[in-house]
Amino acid sequence: MAKPTDRLRQAREEAGLTMEDVQDRTNIQIRFLQALEKGDFSVLPGKFYTRAFLRNYAEFLDLDPTPMIQQFEESFQSEADSSLITEEKKPSPVLSRKERYAANKAEGKEPSLKVPKWFSFPKKGYTWLLIGLVLLIPAVTLYFVFSDVPPEEKKEESTVRAEQRKPSGEKKDTSQVRLVKPSETYDYGDIFEVSNAKKVEVTVEADKNTWFRYRPGGPTEKIGEEANLAAGEQKTFVHPEWVSLMIGNPEHVKLTVNGHVIDTSEEKSSHAYQLKLKK
Repeated sequence: MAKPTDRLRQAREEAGLTMEDVQDRTNIQIRFLQALEKGDFSVLPGKFYTRAFLRNYAEFLDLDPTPMIQQFEESFQSEADSSLITEEKKPSPVLSRKERYAANKAEGKEPSLKVPKWFSFPKKGYTWLLIGLVLLIPAVTLYFVFSDVPPEEKKEESTVRAEQRKPSGEKKDTSQVRLVKPSETYDYGDIFEVSNAKKVEVTVEADKNTWFRYRPGGPTEKIGEEANLAAGEQKTFVHPEWVSLMIGNPEHVKLTVNGHVIDTSEEKSSHAYQLKLKK
């Protein structure tokens, strides 16, 4: 019997899209996409994310997500009625930052700020804590008032000494690299702007096997090079304006842009990086 989720695979194949294409555009891992197409919700990470992934995938293919979500709700209720194992007791797959962001965005839910338990004061001993703070404030004030050298002057003196110890012939690196647009708001990945530099120089160093696709000049330009990187290998790309990189396993590479390391440890799937020189 045909299921509403069967339309996902049919629509994807009719559009000529591979699993990798959908993963790059929706930030949903391939194993989750395959489970959605089969209607196998057991491997998905909980009720909230399953609903969000269904909605995201269906709308990406211009499909109505309502019957698919209804299929999931009926399956979820049936499983809850027939098993003593609750959803909370099942091990949840690890989601990347982008998958959590995409799921929250699809459901219209903004991330909430959780206050850690240790931040709240215990009821017992609360009075003694306040007394300790009251006694500590005058002591700190007296220390700064009667110190021979104010903290600002000490800081300034230490800075001068550090500069004096620095060799006069050493060139100071003034280049700057900053994220100006994340992949959640840009179809071609994260855009990093390189300033105070004459060119863009990018080095990819792999600690596990990975692959890369390099486009000189921007994400819509022709592919300049595409190859695999073995563990321990590195590759450097230099361009006067723009280095566009797609990396297969970002969490297993060290990405350095004009001497600045970009944190890729949270990227669990292929990801694009746009390194652009500021004019």
